[in-house]
Amino acid sequence: MSVVEIKHGNRTFKYHELLFKNISELKKANLNDWDFKLLFSGDGMTRTGKSTIASQTSIVIDPSTTLDHIVFRGDKLISTSLKLGRNKVVIYDEAKEGLDSKKAMNRYSQTITDYFSECGFLNQFLLIVLPEFFDLNKTVALNQSICLINCYTRNNFQRGYFNFYNRKDKRYLYIKGKKYNNYKCQKASWDGTFTDYFPFDIEEYNKRKLENMRAGKEEKEKLGVHEKIWKTRFQLFANNLIEQNILNQRQIAKLCETDEKDISKYMIEFRESHKK
Repeated sequence: MSVVEIKHGNRTFKYHELLFKNISELKKANLNDWDFKLLFSGDGMTRTGKSTIASQTSIVIDPSTTLDHIVFRGDKLISTSLKLGRNKVVIYDEAKEGLDSKKAMNRYSQTITDYFSECGFLNQFLLIVLPEFFDLNKTVALNQSICLINCYTRNNFQRGYFNFYNRKDKRYLYIKGKKYNNYKCQKASWDGTFTDYFPFDIEEYNKRKLENMRAGKEEKEKLGVHEKIWKTRFQLFANNLIEQNILNQRQIAKLCETDEKDISKYMIEFRESHKK
């Protein structure tokens, strides 16, 4: 591959030349009051090197980027961006923990959308590292991101390969491939390779990532306790309405904009738990 040598402190690393040219064009546009969001996915897999190439790209954009520019949780994204200031790089490298459900991915997409609304005036580069491109909502995937770099493995899980999708090809990939999470349905704009150079302290990076995963799990567990409390309160309230002939299960379901089967399930569970 054709590469350029990127200087990083007292070290250098090789970076794909065509990718470098594309990033350079974005850097020029950024000076004219633009901000950009770049997506880095892993072909639906983990450990494909997406965080590595995203980190390398952050140095190409801004050599002063450090670990403090990496955000592992959505609730830190906006505050970190505001703290860093104008024309800086932010890497949103959220851990897989908490991204296993459609509801969680909706929150993930909403976090990114909120960032766009709150921090657009900062003209920053947001590098979004995510496990699955097709799980993003279409607003982020199609319109609010400039390109997709999808990392994959070859030759018995050898890392270091990527497909680059420009704005147009990224759009076609999402539309045609979303149903079956198929990255092969649309030809990439071009292909490339990358090295295993990681520009930050890898031990500190893994430590921070693990700490944020634990913090996110603890927060999720706390939320689970509150959800159980309110579920019990709802069951008690609904049961009183039914016993006093104020509302029936169908009417409660209509008011709650849910299915009558859900209400029935809750009430059966409640009555079973209150049997003497």
